[in-house]
Amino acid sequence: MASIVDIAPPRPAPTPSFRKIRAASRGFEILFTVLFAFFVLLAVASLWILLFYQGDHILIGPHGGLLTTAPPPPDFFPFRHWRLNQKLAYVPDVIIRALPSIFLFWNLRALFRLYGQGLVFTARNARLIQGMGLCLIADAVLPFLCHVVLSATGYEIDKMWAHLAAIQELVLGATVLLIALVMQAGHEIEEDREGFI
Repeated sequence: MASIVDIAPPRPAPTPSFRKIRAASRGFEILFTVLFAFFVLLAVASLWILLFYQGDHILIGPHGGLLTTAPPPPDFFPFRHWRLNQKLAYVPDVIIRALPSIFLFWNLRALFRLYGQGLVFTARNARLIQGMGLCLIADAVLPFLCHVVLSATGYEIDKMWAHLAAIQELVLGATVLLIALVMQAGHEIEEDREGFI
């Protein structure tokens, strides 16, 4: 009776472009690590400002947030004038709207770490790219959903929630999801090819 032995095919020597991908990816991994940390700190700082800031230089009004040293417009209010229930109503809004950016940079960091390790067409790469697409879509949709919820509670102050950038982000997110499917299909084809000797 014949024995079947699964033999892994030899790995080809890295090409010059493959070596460039690995070298550049290490720099991008550092960049996205820094951006990930920055957006986490920004979310924490936003929560601190919302709950504890007592100054007059950071305000919010019907046209969005305002950072100023000049006298503010009459319809902008410092956070120190907010009632506690208003502040607590905005806590979930701050967290929910920060999460897509945080997870986007986490996925980018992980993706470029894989590229730096020489792993380019793997199922994990495709999942990370899919996660990036979902983060972009969430970042486009969540401001509208937060607006709907805050409008229903009567606590909404910032009325500037609809932006053309959200449509661009939605289309980009859908495109990135399709790229993830292409990556997954490429990985499956590569696996099938390596299964034959």
